Amino acid sequence: MRRLTFFLLISFVFSVPGRAEDQAVVFATDWKAQAEHGGFYQAVAKGFYKKRGLDVRIRPGGPQTDNPRLMAAGALDIAMASNSFQPLNLIGAGARIKVVMASFQKDPQVLMVHPHVDAASIGDLRGRSVFISDSAVATFWPWLEAKFGFQGSQIRKYTYSLAPWLVNKNTVQEGYLSSEPYTAMQAGVTPKVFLFADAGYPGYASMVMVRDDYLTSHRSVVKAFVAASIEGWQDYVWGDPGPGNSLILRDNSEMTPDLIAFAIGKMRDNAMLGNKNNVGQMEDARWASFYEEMSALGIIERGLDVKNAYTLEFLPSEAKN
Repeated sequence: MRRLTFFLLISFVFSVPGRAEDQAVVFATDWKAQAEHGGFYQAVAKGFYKKRGLDVRIRPGGPQTDNPRLMAAGALDIAMASNSFQPLNLIGAGARIKVVMASFQKDPQVLMVHPHVDAASIGDLRGRSVFISDSAVATFWPWLEAKFGFQGSQIRKYTYSLAPWLVNKNTVQEGYLSSEPYTAMQAGVTPKVFLFADAGYPGYASMVMVRDDYLTSHRSVVKAFVAASIEGWQDYVWGDPGPGNSLILRDNSEMTPDLIAFAIGKMRDNAMLGNKNNVGQMEDARWASFYEEMSALGIIERGLDVKNAYTLEFLPSEAKN
């Protein structure tokens, strides 16, 4: 009788279907692992993706990262869009993608100067040499020209080192609110910092964009990814970021706990993600406003249907316009 019971139990165990394997997802970020990606790392570390049936691997970017080009070529399915220009330029080039959430309600882009410089606003930096990256010349620079009277003669190439700015004390340096100011302080300079968003810059940042064909065939995966990412950001910024930080430090040997702490503090103090209950939100009106302003400046192609660049479908109902 015991032998019969044993074989019945074995038969039952092997007849019960096992849990299907989690859906593998590769998410490409726009830079090396950092606090600005913290919500996604937190979602991995705390199992927020896992509990929704996803096996997410974060693929960090770097100086040569070009997520828009890789998305257009079909080499990426889900990736980070650094700014609102990228998805709009993609649809202008004929690519079929959708932004499904925006981590940052404020773009972290800043200009900074040495503390002795007589400047109280971005407009006061007109005429000064500005160290900016190549990508910035084709994105926010025309906005600076139109809004504050900047001129192309001010441009100096930024090669991701603050050394030239530190030596040339009357120049201007572009950067991220949560990064370059910290590096400057480590070098002994406490800069004056001007956040674009505080001067009316309307773009979102740190967005999640998905190829249309992948979205169509993996709608439930995208929905789960957005929900888990939002939970990750809520837990990272308003909870204990330690689990996510451990993964960031693992993926980026150049990162330090102090820089992470500085960045999180800036995100909190400046409400970069909005409020905890509205993380990830996007609005039709804001997308339309950004497109109208930037296309009027000639930065983005005129005649585009801006709604082809994003969808509110996967956001929680309270986060929709």
